[in-house]
Amino acid sequence: MALDSDIHSADNHLHVEFYVYDKEPYKEKPFVRITVPGDKTNIVDQPVREDHKRRFPRQWLHFQMQNNNAEVIGVPLEQWVKDDPENFNDMQMAELQIFKFQTVEQVATATDNQLQRIGMGSTGLRELARRYLQVKNQSSSQTEIEHTKQELAQVKEQMAALMAQLSEKKVGRPKKEE
Repeated sequence: MALDSDIHSADNHLHVEFYVYDKEPYKEKPFVRITVPGDKTNIVDQPVREDHKRRFPRQWLHFQMQNNNAEVIGVPLEQWVKDDPENFNDMQMAELQIFKFQTVEQVATATDNQLQRIGMGSTGLRELARRYLQVKNQSSSQTEIEHTKQELAQVKEQMAALMAQLSEKKVGRPKKEE
């Protein structure tokens, strides 16, 4: 029976890199390199076809916009080291980079098959990545809630000021003088 992590959103687990080939006979042609993080033996490296563009639209758009200055989509592993140095260290980061993991999201959503190639402690690392993202998302949602509360308080103050102005003014047209 296939694992749930091996079936759903499989393309989200891949490291996809579009680049410009620099050797003959394909010089200056766009190529795609598809790597499964954690598997050094399974790498697809070929000229870009239309189905690659449809399959990986975000990476293709980024390639077109940046022209091979590929920036990682997600929270970089370096940020994890800075934010949580007691649970994630430089040695673990180096090991993950060997297997082409670049973001915390890739570690958090890694399949069991990918983690087996990394070795011992990898499932615990996946759980740490999930917890890190959960805490990060909760803290960002808390700041959004605080910002919304401040905006709501400002709107209430403005409404109270407008209501006070309306109660001071006589509403309607003035009475006829006789």
